[in-house]
Amino acid sequence: MVRAGNAPVPEDLGRGTTEERMAKVDRDAQLLSIGGLAAASGLSPKALRLYAESGLLPPRRIDPFTGYRSYGADQVRRAQLIASLRGLGMGLARIQVLCDLEAAAAVSELRSWWRQEEADAFSRGAAVDDLVRDLGERPQEDTTMTASTADHPTASLQVATAAERGPVRTAQQDAVATRELPGGAVLLALADGFGTDDDLSARVLSAFVDAVGGGGAAGQDPSADPLAALEAAWSAAEALVPADGPDGATLTAALIHAGRLHIAHIGDTRVTLVRGDRIEAVTQDHTRLRSLVAAGRIAPEEVAAHPDRAVLNRALAAGAPTAPDLLIRRLEPGDLVLLSSDGLHAVVDPSALADALTAPAADVDQLADDLVALALEAGGPDNVAVALARI
Repeated sequence: MVRAGNAPVPEDLGRGTTEERMAKVDRDAQLLSIGGLAAASGLSPKALRLYAESGLLPPRRIDPFTGYRSYGADQVRRAQLIASLRGLGMGLARIQVLCDLEAAAAVSELRSWWRQEEADAFSRGAAVDDLVRDLGERPQEDTTMTASTADHPTASLQVATAAERGPVRTAQQDAVATRELPGGAVLLALADGFGTDDDLSARVLSAFVDAVGGGGAAGQDPSADPLAALEAAWSAAEALVPADGPDGATLTAALIHAGRLHIAHIGDTRVTLVRGDRIEAVTQDHTRLRSLVAAGRIAPEEVAAHPDRAVLNRALAAGAPTAPDLLIRRLEPGDLVLLSSDGLHAVVDPSALADALTAPAADVDQLADDLVALALEAGGPDNVAVALARI
């Protein structure tokens, strides 16, 4: 490389016609570092490195001495397109094909890919139905209490809640509640609203908790079949979903009875089970990208700064699937159950949250306050709410 003063001159500047050389100088003047490309595209450097290593977004220049990568300003749009296609779950090889096509051909390629995705989903649905029938014919697991859970009845639960609007949001759209139910069961529930109706989450939560507490039809004891009681009460929450517009809510509920944790869940509020120093994320966020990560179709580092990272694909909202996940887990004495809104788990550093949850057993009221404090110390950009139960 020859230098004029302090300005580096491209090694291949002398090749080609004068017009070609001038065009190359113009492109070089618009080169971006990987940090500059990340800022311009709204994507994370980790995701951009993945795209580069996959051959989808090769750097325009790699410095032979430092290894620094430089990208063209015209590659911003390509980076965003790659991220959008990854956000749909398309594989890297198929994206390479699509990105190299002209617009009309790329549209045809995308539609063709989606038709196969729909066919694959239909086929998997049929296989799921077969497995459900098969599992339903097997002998059912004994769900009676073990000796350890019988010695620690549900009534001995320590329960606490805490909620905070935070310094950024102008309204509190997180709602949390607990209730003792007939038959000795205890219900914890949490809703996180979105849109313009600030009170929707509180109404949804109240209707759901009242329906579970009433035991459904004819006042049936919810502890007789906790999962069925949660599912039956779900319609009370669904009835409050606006017919149109941007307003909606997530809803996560945990009914604890006879050594079992029964869960109904939709959205990105979470249930976490802590047993000693082991932390289990019981629920899965119903966001498009998290589902793809769980399926191994995109890498976690692609999610961090993806523009669609918070887009829900299931929620109590107009036009969205509203059926909940229904889950059951065993409980043991000493277990800690946490329900949290994303104002906690999307804000607090995971290691700090883990340290707080696995610290020696503390008063749950204090722990609830401590968790909210962690969210506020991290900037409190969102409402935060938690519900805790220690067995």
